[in-house]
Amino acid sequence: MLFRINLEPRQSATRTTGKRLGDFGLNERGLQDILFSSLDRLLPDEELLLIGQSQIGKEEPDLLAIDKQGKLYIFEIKIWEAKSENLLQALRYGQIFGIYDYEQLNHLFQRFDSRNRSMDEAHMAAFDVTLEKDHFNRGQVFVILTNGIDYQTRRAIQYWRSSGLDVRPWVYRLYPDKDGSFLMEISRFAIEDNPYEDVSTKFFILNTNHRNNPADHYDMIKRKKAAAYFDPWKHKIDQLAKGDTVFLYKSGIGIVAMGSASGRVERAPYQGNKDYADEEHFMTLNGFRTIDPPLSAAEIKAITRTDYVFTSTLFSIDEESGTIIERECRERKTNEPSTASR
Repeated sequence: MLFRINLEPRQSATRTTGKRLGDFGLNERGLQDILFSSLDRLLPDEELLLIGQSQIGKEEPDLLAIDKQGKLYIFEIKIWEAKSENLLQALRYGQIFGIYDYEQLNHLFQRFDSRNRSMDEAHMAAFDVTLEKDHFNRGQVFVILTNGIDYQTRRAIQYWRSSGLDVRPWVYRLYPDKDGSFLMEISRFAIEDNPYEDVSTKFFILNTNHRNNPADHYDMIKRKKAAAYFDPWKHKIDQLAKGDTVFLYKSGIGIVAMGSASGRVERAPYQGNKDYADEEHFMTLNGFRTIDPPLSAAEIKAITRTDYVFTSTLFSIDEESGTIIERECRERKTNEPSTASR
């Protein structure tokens, strides 16, 4: 819901009415493409491991994801408005994929991931827990993207939820803007609320991917850069602006280095492998310095009084916390990169 606040002639609030896609002459496929290109910001990688994306010509959900407990999330994000087929299609996928065992889901994951990992290995790296294979897909969650004014789909979701089916609406709203353009309101799909989701900040913590591949961590230290790899995570680097302070966090150790973002996104083959062209996005960190001893997760939580989750690829922190962390890091000894990376 969006309100326009009027200050004159008297203070009042007027609700702005949402619109349909057709009101702006937008093709549904076009909006879907925009959403797919923004998954790094719309799906929380600290809560969900993306394991599949639909392929043309196959009867598959738009997105499949697994949470920490192994529950399967089935996303239907085709943008057709006021179509019961949105919900029915998701339930159809539940009928198909709800009976998949670990090996079947792992096959989908390896087709999607392209890094020769097994799904349980990736799950362990993402959530730092060991999950027995028979615990994967013990339950399903259906997520339906729908326009806020699409009451037919939302009523259908309400009915199925009351019947005990875990169906969750993911609501977007469109509002007219100047010059015939429009604004889109959509929240990041999250299992838990992220209080820093809308914080405008210049401080970020980047996980160096050591748990997935130690070589990624050492490469960042050696080359004094912030990097992320593969879709959709690599696009998180694109969010950094010139002058942003980036803290490099090594899983299980803490903040090991810091620097100031150059503002220029560069691309490279992942680990120099030409088969993975442009699968690394990186940004040079100016004023790069390593931290000795590293600032541990427990210390970060204590000095900021905030219970951060450090499994996310990249996340922002508020300016007050960022300033405290930066001051603490600068008070510690600075080493040459070769020393810090041993």
